[in-house]
Amino acid sequence: MDMLSLEDFVDDKPWSDDIPFLDDVVSDDLIEGVRLQRLSTRADKRGDLTVLLSALKEPIVSPPHVYLVSAEPESIRAWVYHKRQSDRLAYTNGEIRVVLYDLRTDSPTYQKVNVLDVGAANKVLLTIPPFVVHGVQNKGTTTATFVNMPTNAYDPANPDKSRVRYDHPGIPYKFT
Repeated sequence: MDMLSLEDFVDDKPWSDDIPFLDDVVSDDLIEGVRLQRLSTRADKRGDLTVLLSALKEPIVSPPHVYLVSAEPESIRAWVYHKRQSDRLAYTNGEIRVVLYDLRTDSPTYQKVNVLDVGAANKVLLTIPPFVVHGVQNKGTTTATFVNMPTNAYDPANPDKSRVRYDHPGIPYKFT
């Protein structure tokens, strides 16, 4: 058997191409405080890699709690909001519709709705501030997944999640 040492390994080369990552998607139409960033994928013959969150470009609040969510075809997860945290949701596969609704009476975008189609064809990191109502629907025919990296850890004894049913008449969006 050949002996292996740390000196046998070869260092990776620096990223020298111009593939941007976590660039902001600029839109005057987004709800106040919502941030949309483009996720870029680097691929080779082995597969691919997508950066979901990084302090390489700017300081970030480290995620104290990271989890993967799966959504069955046509399933709906709505409506929720958080009082003490921002959600940072990374969408990289599937066909997911995300709907946001601003119920913050002091917001310049009060009662505004955003509808975003995200997933494999539109990889994004979506940051949703506290008190912005949101829901998701898997519009595809296969199970989709997304990763949440919220700014606070989930506390089972004091959950920071408030809900109403997905078909609540007070929200001017209907999942179909």
